[in-house]
Amino acid sequence: MEEQSILSKKLKSIREEMNESQMEFAYNCGISTETLSLIEREKVNPNLDTLQKIAAYLGITVSELLKEI
Repeated sequence: MEEQSILSKKLKSIREEMNESQMEFAYNCGISTETLSLIEREKVNPNLDTLQKIAAYLGITVSELLKEI
């Protein structure tokens, strides 16, 4: 499976396990809802800054976020 697809599915799964909407998750990460939506729909690859914000919100490192990729 392509890396972008794996990350997209992983982020969506994590967000759903946390019972957060895209809006809530994006806000808590410090990114736009549009960015999160595009990532989850495999339309864009997140840049390093975005990955760092998501990882920080989740309390993990970017390496851990990308571990299965």
